[in-house]
Amino acid sequence: MKKLFLVAALMSALFLISCGDNTVDTGDSADDTGDSADDTGDTTTDVGDTTTDEADSADDSADTAADEADTVEDSDVSDTADTTTDDDGSDTGAETCTEEGTSQLSSEICGSTQHGRLYQTCTSGVWVKTDVCSCDPGEYPEVCGYYAQKMWFTANSKVATIDMAEGWTRTYFLVYQEQRGEKISMVSKVCHVKLGNSMSGTVNPQTPPSYAEALPLLMKSATLTKESDDSFSYFQDWFYEIRSVDPTCVIDPATYVLPTDKNDACVQDWDADGVPGILVIVKGTMSGDTHIVENSATKLQGMVLEDGVKLGGTVEWTDVQNVLVTDNFLLKSGAQNALKEGSPNTWEQVLLDTKVDCQYIIDNAKTLFSADPVELK
Repeated sequence: MKKLFLVAALMSALFLISCGDNTVDTGDSADDTGDSADDTGDTTTDVGDTTTDEADSADDSADTAADEADTVEDSDVSDTADTTTDDDGSDTGAETCTEEGTSQLSSEICGSTQHGRLYQTCTSGVWVKTDVCSCDPGEYPEVCGYYAQKMWFTANSKVATIDMAEGWTRTYFLVYQEQRGEKISMVSKVCHVKLGNSMSGTVNPQTPPSYAEALPLLMKSATLTKESDDSFSYFQDWFYEIRSVDPTCVIDPATYVLPTDKNDACVQDWDADGVPGILVIVKGTMSGDTHIVENSATKLQGMVLEDGVKLGGTVEWTDVQNVLVTDNFLLKSGAQNALKEGSPNTWEQVLLDTKVDCQYIIDNAKTLFSADPVELK
């Protein structure tokens, strides 16, 4: 029950969000995608004592929640922990509330490291504090707060029936984590996706800025385990992202079969360009626009490093795409990617000690993360 409440509380907190314009990463390529949210978020953890709470009124918070609940495109994880408290920790809102069942962080400090705050929920028109703490690691390393995350996939890749030999995907995320003992609940936002392959002169798929912008916030969970040598391992089970498809159509994401027809009732236009599916641009001698639906899945295993400042390890992944619309019939078969065994398939995560947005992660990726195994052009 507590786990379900925490997930519900996180989702409610996520609705207190506003984001800015999208910005292309000028330090990489014109196809790199950024999410330059102006309204950066508040961390519920005391990370180096550098974060501060934003002052919002209870009325504004309620209005924002209502506005954001149905607007995935305007969401950004950098406002995940936005609360109705002042910088000095005092409550700015009244004890009364209007949205029954909604949750927010109170000003009451909690947790074994005193870096969390108790959630409160709107019950019968009054804010009632719960025993759910945003950060209570107990005997485990503290992994609360905001993290920059990078995943690297290496694939045996085929595009439009052409064997690309090797393909690569690099994805940056902004991740907000809450913790109760070994259990981690997180909200993740895709900030940037960059593609490459060993035959990019012929066919080189790229994601425009609208691609990452269109992807919703992802609610994930992970578990820490204390090993015999007193180290701590990290495990996130398979997580499926089914893109540009109506979520109500997906009963079991692991077995869901993607639509092949643009007129299928389950297909949605997530990037709002007027064409069913989500746009991926193909460059090179075989160029064109493709609008796809996609099922991308990942499973992460690794270790907690530097007492929770860093995490990392290996990632297993699968990726299935169907092209619904294209202006080049040669691209209709889409891309077929399969994990290349024995090649880099990794993830890494680093704690952020200041409030940031996606654009910060993109702009500072070279100092935040290890070097890419392959330079993507």
